Amino acid sequence: MKSPARIALSCLFTLFISGLMFYASCKKQDNCSGVACVNTGYCADGFCVCPTGVGGDTCENVFRKAFANTYAGSANVNTAHKNYRLVFSIPATTSNYVAMQLTLQDGAGGATSIPVLPLTLSNPTLTTGNFNITSTTVGGYTYTGNGTVYAKLASLTLYKTPASGVDTTYICTNFAVQ
Repeated sequence: MKSPARIALSCLFTLFISGLMFYASCKKQDNCSGVACVNTGYCADGFCVCPTGVGGDTCENVFRKAFANTYAGSANVNTAHKNYRLVFSIPATTSNYVAMQLTLQDGAGGATSIPVLPLTLSNPTLTTGNFNITSTTVGGYTYTGNGTVYAKLASLTLYKTPASGVDTTYICTNFAVQ
């Protein structure tokens, strides 16, 4: 027969081990310890959650950077064909990862009567981004449009609408990066 002291000691030891296991199982684990997200991404449950327009394991890829290029081609302007350049750039004063701006230049890279137009990428990835031009009114004309931009190609449909009179439509299809 076991002594009462030995039984009490066994019970205390068992309670101690059970308590340690219970404490260890309830201890909150920090799955984000050591996870460093960039470009305003944040860690949730051990993984980076990236803002729209950013991707990668640590939010290191800003997709719009792949599209900041000059693309050239022949556009259909109403019924005439003309050479143009589409210049996609990143605004200097924004941390919005889907904001870009578009400049339409003549075929030689010179200015046109169209102002720099703000645009917003929708669901961009590393390889493609659809975009909408933010409605912009300058000099009695309102500019709207949309398109798709890739790292090597860009397409755009741009509408230049006067306060009164006839719209001008620019259709730029498969402009190639320069």
